[in-house]
Amino acid sequence: MYSDRISTGARYNLLTADIKKNEANFNKITQQLASGKKVTSITDDPIAAVNIINTNRQLGQIETFNQNVKMGMNELDTLDDLFDLASGYLSDAWDKATQANNGTYGVPSLKALKTEIDEIAKTMVDLANTEFNDNFIFGGANTKLTPYEIDETTGAITYNGTPETDPNYVRQIEVADGVFETINTTGDKVFGYYKDENDYSGVMGALKVLSNSIQDVIDAKEAGDKTAEEAGYSKMNSTLDMFKNSLTDITTEQTKFGGVYNRLEMTQSTLDTNNQNLTSYLSEIQEVDLTKAVSDWYQAQYAYQASLQVAASSMNMSLLNYLR
Repeated sequence: MYSDRISTGARYNLLTADIKKNEANFNKITQQLASGKKVTSITDDPIAAVNIINTNRQLGQIETFNQNVKMGMNELDTLDDLFDLASGYLSDAWDKATQANNGTYGVPSLKALKTEIDEIAKTMVDLANTEFNDNFIFGGANTKLTPYEIDETTGAITYNGTPETDPNYVRQIEVADGVFETINTTGDKVFGYYKDENDYSGVMGALKVLSNSIQDVIDAKEAGDKTAEEAGYSKMNSTLDMFKNSLTDITTEQTKFGGVYNRLEMTQSTLDTNNQNLTSYLSEIQEVDLTKAVSDWYQAQYAYQASLQVAASSMNMSLLNYLR
């Protein structure tokens, strides 16, 4: 009758495998404690590793979107301030146009008024040439080219940016995957321009027509030409509707971009919430539970030491141990 027994070689292999398994487990937990992470390589937990990679990718996208939103909100803040300033100067010019049209001003007063209007025009050009983050806000797509220039000889106020009629004037930021917001407008849409007495638009056109018509009235008064004076006042009167329409245009644009700003605020809130949720999820699947990990580390250490002790005892046994 034969009895089952394990050969010395087989017993050695079993003991060695047990030692290696316990050592690997001990080293894994030691590494987790040192790094603070459950998964340090894809072989530790393939499913968790893939989830970690995907979550980090999503968090990276959210960070990019958040930066875009913050940049867009900052630019829109500046744009809103410029709209306020432009509306203020426009309203001031409108008031002066109303005063000039009452027909009671003498030549000295009209000259002083013209000087004020010309200064407002220069200020409006400065506003239209405002830069944000080294880009001209009202240049359309031409953010590096000064949008407006005044020709001191002809008095023309030229717009050099991308015109409103060109759809490529749009600058957009991506605020979510495949979601874009337009954060710019064009100078000619907001401020207009003045090429000559037959080609002008917006507040720039209104200011130049007003200035020119005041000069026409001054010249007519000095020459005693009533017909020319009446023509000058008629042209001057036409600027009242121009100022009114220009103010409406600016207010419309300001309202539109106020809506964009509100949407960006809501998007920022959503991104922050998603970031918190994904960060919490990432912590759950990636970060070590320190209390549990320390307990597991001690157990793994005991198991590893025990396997070494068992192996040491077993390897010292020979046939003589059984013959005693």
